[in-house]
Amino acid sequence: MKHSAYNTNLDQFDVKILKALHRNGRITKIQLAEEIGLSSTPCWERMNKLERAGVIEGYHAVLDYRKLLSVSYFRVFVTIQNYSLAISKDFEKMVQEMPEVMECEAVLGKSDYVIKIMADSVDEYVLIMEGILGKVEIDYQTLPVSKSVKYQSDVNLAELYARFISG
Repeated sequence: MKHSAYNTNLDQFDVKILKALHRNGRITKIQLAEEIGLSSTPCWERMNKLERAGVIEGYHAVLDYRKLLSVSYFRVFVTIQNYSLAISKDFEKMVQEMPEVMECEAVLGKSDYVIKIMADSVDEYVLIMEGILGKVEIDYQTLPVSKSVKYQSDVNLAELYARFISG
């Protein structure tokens, strides 16, 4: 089955550019052009086009916070009581402003959100959740994270793209 994609007009060079940048966002223009088999100017123009289209959202370093700080991670499945659009917007604004919340995704199903919280102890995690409970009525389930097994940067972009486009 062929899947839809945001932009099915990507060709093999675009996919190669994305794969190379996904693997190494610090690659130079010259290295990128050599790797994908284009001269520098057309390669750079394609990369800029991908950025303008929003396919490339940005460049950043992946940090291992556990090596920087003594922290633990907690995945929390959140269900908002008496759900409304206004309450959900307030919840989203609140978690965006919380430095302890590393990720927040709206999901379908029994839960409304899955958030990833960083805390230096279980006691601190409890205080963070009490702060949330003081502002929004929620039910939640907590899963302490023992280790990370796979990251978004580990995804084989070429295989994934081929699977969803070629079906």
